Amino acid sequence: MSWCAYVDESEPDPRYGPGTYVLAAALIEREDEEAARAAVAALRLRGQRKLHWRDEDRSRRKLLTEAIAALPALHLIVVKVDITAASERRRRLCLARLLPELDRHGVPEVYLEARETKQNARDMQILAAMRARREVGSQLRLHHQPGPQNPLLWVPDVVAGAVGSDRAGEPAYLERLASLTTFYDA
Repeated sequence: MSWCAYVDESEPDPRYGPGTYVLAAALIEREDEEAARAAVAALRLRGQRKLHWRDEDRSRRKLLTEAIAALPALHLIVVKVDITAASERRRRLCLARLLPELDRHGVPEVYLEARETKQNARDMQILAAMRARREVGSQLRLHHQPGPQNPLLWVPDVVAGAVGSDRAGEPAYLERLASLTTFYDA
């Protein structure tokens, strides 16, 4: 069994969790990737470049959550709450917590939604430092892809969005995914 991980982040509404950063990883077996990619791509509405939780209304969020729950995927979620730390610092801490977990799960390929070149380079620096400290193995690889390019990057967006909605008092989305998720604190 060989897994791939697709990773995206969310910073929930600060009214319901100031200083919160969520990094979600969807683990999908290689043999299930194409079917999962097609299923998620079919959820995109006409005119949408990609699915994005914050752009969806409640009925669409319910539909997206049901569809994600039906995928052959497991979800690892890392949360960092620190009102004094900058967003990038919270991201680094979440990524540093997530990568060893992915390595322990035997995930060789990790796909993150691309951001600015400088930010992507920081992700790679974190991986290099963790390799040097032997916190992750040499087989773990990070790849940055534009969000609209790979529908599987939309899966962790939905999961991270469900975490944010839970913090805002709407637990139903996350409850639907609960049996498929594992949480970690950064």
